[in-house]
Amino acid sequence: MAILIIIFLLAVLVLLGFDYLDIFLNWLGRIKIGTISDKKEWQKATSDVVLKWLESGTPKLPTNENKKFKLISTIKNYKKIESTAYWQDASVLKAADGIEGCEEGIFALLDRYIDTDSGKWRNPPRKVDCAMLAYEFLCCEFIDNSTIRPAMDYVADYLYKLYEEYGTVPYNTEVKNIRFVDTVGMICPFLMKYAVVYNEPRYVDVALAQIKEYKKFGFDKDTRMPCHCFNVKTNAPLGIYGWGRGCAWWAIGITDSLKTLMTSKTYNIEKVLLLKYLIEFMTTVKTYQRSDGAFTRMLFTSSLEDSSAGAMLAYCFAELYDLTENDEYKTFCKRVLEHLMTCTRRNGVIDYAQGDTMGIGFYSDSLRVVPAAQGFAVAAAKKIDF
Repeated sequence: MAILIIIFLLAVLVLLGFDYLDIFLNWLGRIKIGTISDKKEWQKATSDVVLKWLESGTPKLPTNENKKFKLISTIKNYKKIESTAYWQDASVLKAADGIEGCEEGIFALLDRYIDTDSGKWRNPPRKVDCAMLAYEFLCCEFIDNSTIRPAMDYVADYLYKLYEEYGTVPYNTEVKNIRFVDTVGMICPFLMKYAVVYNEPRYVDVALAQIKEYKKFGFDKDTRMPCHCFNVKTNAPLGIYGWGRGCAWWAIGITDSLKTLMTSKTYNIEKVLLLKYLIEFMTTVKTYQRSDGAFTRMLFTSSLEDSSAGAMLAYCFAELYDLTENDEYKTFCKRVLEHLMTCTRRNGVIDYAQGDTMGIGFYSDSLRVVPAAQGFAVAAAKKIDF
């Protein structure tokens, strides 16, 4: 009996120890956080992290925020495919361009996903966020778009079938009547890029349908802010208005879609519309930037900062500055980056990003390392020569 009690106590200690190990490692990583004060040193440190993650893969985010007995949940989820991998790797790839020695990491990332001999996905994606990674593959100067055409065709066909079946593309077919703002950021730039690169104009129409629908039913007319999602059958808004990363998803979708169309000599009407949407939205968003440069998890409240929302919006300010040469946008971007320097660990990893949402109305209360913050921050810094 005594042996059983000892075994039981040891098992409990192991389970609890695993829980507190994560807390301890997080605390350890935050020692001397924000001490990289030189901008060039900060850019070098954050870029080195990007190169590391390109080659080895981005850290995987938790599948849930269970704070007790996480070892059990870790074992249960071992080797399960996590949908977040696509958009996290996409964000890091976005930052790679221009970093010295990035080619090896880029091809390591490409090889993890696509067989370059056949040009097909090694594991065909089943989540719409794969389009975000596909977009970055198409934008990368080191990757031959003709070589990866089969993989890009797969994503375009996958999204088009969803569009044909549901009118616009759902984030998850298990909730087919719900349209999430995330989807605008994840799929629309790819659809635009695919249309331009491979001369398939119908995909511009698919992207515009997604954007216009969300603009019509997913925005509050008074605050001019998007809700997390809405029901296409009732047009009822769901979740909250002004979720920081939700605002960033909308901004990314419009920014990178416009950026793509600007490389084409056609689509002038579409360019004007997207530019109008982007300027209007970023003009609204900048009023919610905190005095220290941060953007918060919930823009309408005095909630905690979110470095992922901040980094994504900084990137959009940087791109809008590049497009308009309006120094005001550069200033707002610079203020975000200066704040992100205070959130950067001594090893160059940007911290204090909001964890993933766990469903409609269930928002993460944790602040952690989210690779997307790293990628968008580095990309923004390079764009404005921070």
